[in-house]
Amino acid sequence: MADKSKLGMEFPPYTYVVEKGKIAEFAMCVAQKDSKADVNQIHVDSAAAKKEGYKDIIITPTMSTCFSLWAGGGLGDLLGVLGIDLARLLHGEEEYEYFGEINPGDTMTGKTKVVQMYDKEKKNQPGKFMEFTVLETEIRNQRGELVLKSRTTTVER
Repeated sequence: MADKSKLGMEFPPYTYVVEKGKIAEFAMCVAQKDSKADVNQIHVDSAAAKKEGYKDIIITPTMSTCFSLWAGGGLGDLLGVLGIDLARLLHGEEEYEYFGEINPGDTMTGKTKVVQMYDKEKKNQPGKFMEFTVLETEIRNQRGELVLKSRTTTVER
């Protein structure tokens, strides 16, 4: 079970460079159909992105979930520090708040903090609880500008 004494804990910052190929790959993977024509071109084609007013291609709205998997030992290590049993883990929710573009070549620095830890009783099982842990990550670019806040809610059964 999650170690509630970790509420408020801040993890060391991690840094990574956003790669153009990874943006395009992710966009193609999450497209509804298995065809490049079904991919929004602002994620794979620089000219199309610039035509829409962007500096270059931009990440898809959910690609930032990958950032925690690429850096700082990954999400598994982070959850281990919190005492969360991966065998009992459910994904609860993801939330993203964007403040600016994330483009290829940007150097991003993320900082994650445990912002909430609470229990909820199971509806059909009185006396049995599920534990919720909410992690908030701020992502800043190489200029120190806040470009993204993400919130991840995990549920431990």
